[in-house]
Amino acid sequence: MKITLDHNCLINVANETSVGEQVRKIVNSRNAECFIVNIGASEMREKGIQPDRYDLFEDFLASIGFADLVRLNPVGVWDVTFWDRCVWSDDKIDKLLDKIEKILFPVALKNIKHSADSNSPLSKKHINRICDIQSLWCHINSGNDLFMTSDKNFMKESKLPALISLGAKAISQPGDIHA
Repeated sequence: MKITLDHNCLINVANETSVGEQVRKIVNSRNAECFIVNIGASEMREKGIQPDRYDLFEDFLASIGFADLVRLNPVGVWDVTFWDRCVWSDDKIDKLLDKIEKILFPVALKNIKHSADSNSPLSKKHINRICDIQSLWCHINSGNDLFMTSDKNFMKESKLPALISLGAKAISQPGDIHA
């Protein structure tokens, strides 16, 4: 089974939570091939990981024992993604990203402005939303079997079936998977 790990899974592993222990068991399972979404690095600005310091994300992954997991590249977003770790968009990609955004965040992202201060609460919320959308896009684009997240927004009854119908195949929380 090919599993895409969202950024929350990585943070749980780093913080050694019970969810993180379950994620580690799944990653170490012989039944799973796990993938990391490179846009997760964009949510780590408080750790100094800025769009010009992807190497710090690699250091973080090594520190939690995930250095060897396959990476999935998101669509490039100015001042958010890492230009050597992203792909160019086209009409087909833009349409899928828009559909994911409308499901996950019915209130338009455009209403939340990216602040000049990338560490402001408003900017962090903006970046988090972009990362959630892009993470699921990476999962669908790669054709993986399961998107694993501890973010309850993906699991809402009003959203889960629509995300599955877009091509997500399956979305689950780490505790729901038996390694």
